[in-house]
Amino acid sequence: MKPPDAAVLAALAAARQAEREQCRFYRGLAADAELQGDAETAERLNELLADEQHHFSRITARVLELGVSLSEAGPERLPAVKLSEWEWSARPREEAEVERYRALLALELDERTRGVIEEIFEVEQRHARALGGKWMLA
Repeated sequence: MKPPDAAVLAALAAARQAEREQCRFYRGLAADAELQGDAETAERLNELLADEQHHFSRITARVLELGVSLSEAGPERLPAVKLSEWEWSARPREEAEVERYRALLALELDERTRGVIEEIFEVEQRHARALGGKWMLA
C-alpha cells in the first residue's frame, strides 16, 4: 500500500483534533445538563458525545494503521456555552465538521480510509440536521 501523502495526513490530523474538541464540547454540556436535572438534554448530548468519541477512535485507529505516530496537541480552551444556548453553538460546529469531511473525501484516499471517512461524513450530516446522535454502529 502506498503511504498517504502529506495533505491526507494533515487532513486526518485536523479531523482527529476536531473530534477531540467536539468530545470535550459535548461532555461539558452533558455534565451541565445532568447537574441541572435536564435528563432529556443530557441524553441528547451524551448521544452526540458517543458518536464523536467513536469518530475520534476510528480516525486514531486508522492513522495508527497507516503507520503514523500521533502527536497530542494540548487542549484548546473552549468558549463557555450556556446550556440553554447549546444548539445555537452546536449547529455551526457540526456544519464545520460536515465541510471538513467533504474536503477530506475530495482527497486521494486509500479504500479503507475512504470507507471510514464516508461513514463519519454520513453521521456528521445527520448531526448537523438533527443535533442528535447515536448514529454510529459499534
